[in-house]
Amino acid sequence: MTLVQDIALGLLQLVALTIPPIAVLIKMLRRSENLAWRTRKLSFGLAIGSVVSFIATGAIVVLYLVSSTTLPLLLQVGLALAVVGLLPFALFTLVLYREHKESFR
Repeated sequence: MTLVQDIALGLLQLVALTIPPIAVLIKMLRRSENLAWRTRKLSFGLAIGSVVSFIATGAIVVLYLVSSTTLPLLLQVGLALAVVGLLPFALFTLVLYREHKESFR
């Protein structure tokens, strides 16, 4: 394995490690009672931006790994599904934001 591939795999690990803390932060944000709506809105925007950024990072790394190595097709599909599996999390965050916005009014 090359240094570049090691870095790519490290990035995938970073993505995998950061998603659970983001989910916990979103849960904490929804339960907070002392934040103004503007701060809540900004916080949700930051969380969504973070999730989208990590999804993009994962997609780029997977594309790199698939194009630079000769991975078996099944492993390529698995990598792609791992990244695509993050999309519902981002959409769910948007749904939570809308629901939270309605309950805050």
